[in-house]
Order: sequence, then structure tokens, then C-alpha cells
Amino acid sequence: MLEIHKLITTKRFHFGDSLNVIRAGILGANDGIISVSGIVLGAAAANLNSYTLFISGVSGMLAGACSMAGGEFISVSAQKEVQLNRLSIQGQASTVYKTSETYQTKIREIDVLNPIHAATASFFSFLCGALIPLLAISLSTSQWRVWNTSLAMIAALSINAIIGYQKAGTPIYKAVIRNISVGVFTTLVTYFIGTLLGVAVSG
Repeated sequence: MLEIHKLITTKRFHFGDSLNVIRAGILGANDGIISVSGIVLGAAAANLNSYTLFISGVSGMLAGACSMAGGEFISVSAQKEVQLNRLSIQGQASTVYKTSETYQTKIREIDVLNPIHAATASFFSFLCGALIPLLAISLSTSQWRVWNTSLAMIAALSINAIIGYQKAGTPIYKAVIRNISVGVFTTLVTYFIGTLLGVAVSG
């Protein structure tokens, strides 16, 4: 039990935890780019003014970052509880169990994940990703804000896919296409809804 307590309170990174942080960071940035792009483009389609667009984007950015961090914390905490339970069972196991096939798949103490690391990475990466469409639409004129934000989103999603799949051993272009497809589909849906709401309000 003393070893498990040390694992709960430790703040050091290890290989497995580092991979988990990278995963959370890449997903957080992706969600930030797509979510806020969808929010501001949907609001732009409804013909909202620049100030309202900015407030909507900032609100979405902060809410999304907190939501992502909370989701990561809950998810990784659940994984950690399973790992700690597995460690406890392994520590109480008999010699016969230790020589069995099941024991060969045991986890090590160092494999236990840290939910705070994942939550922190997800929070800040979401903010960084969300800033891209937010700045693009805020710094653009009303004539170009939709195009500039869309292009900024596509560029950001492409870069994030390249970074995330650089060492995956799979064709990077497939990851780029997937990322862009999800982003474009999301923003098309929100833009269409924004257009309908804008027409309804103006009518």
C-alpha cells in the first residue's frame, strides 16, 4: 500500500505518461481548432458583429479548454484506478500466479498514469489551437473573415496531423485528409445552421 500511495502522489514523468500527455496535447489542439472554428464561423454566418464573434469565440475557447481538461482528468483517473487495482492484486498474488501466463501481462509500477499531466496538457493545447481561428476571424475584415478563418483552420489541422503522425509509421497524408475532413464537415454544419438562424432572426 505504501508503494501505491507513492504512485498516487508522484509528479514525475515517465515514458508511458509522456505518451499519454502527447496524446492529450494533440487531441486538445485538434479539438480547439475545430470547435472554435465551428463556433465563430457559425456565428459569422448568422451575420453577428465582430465584437459578438470575439466574445463567442473566447467563451467557446475557455469552456472547451475546461471541458477537455476535465474530460482528460476523469478518463485518465479511471485508467489510473484500474492500474492501481491491478498492482494491488499483483502484490497479493501467490507464487503460482506469478509464474502463470496471466502474470506475464502485468503492469509495472512505473506504468501508472498521472491524470493531472494529461489534463494540463489538454487544457493548454486546446487554448493554443483555439487561438488560431479566433485570431483569424478577429483580425480579418467582414468580407474575408470566413475565408481567412477557414484557411487558418485547414492549415492548423494539417500541421497538427503532421506533428501527431510523424513517427506513426503510416502515411501522413491520410492523417491530414482525415483531420481536414472532420474540420470542414464540422464548420459546414455550423455555418449552415448559422445561416438559417441569421435568416430567421432578420426575417
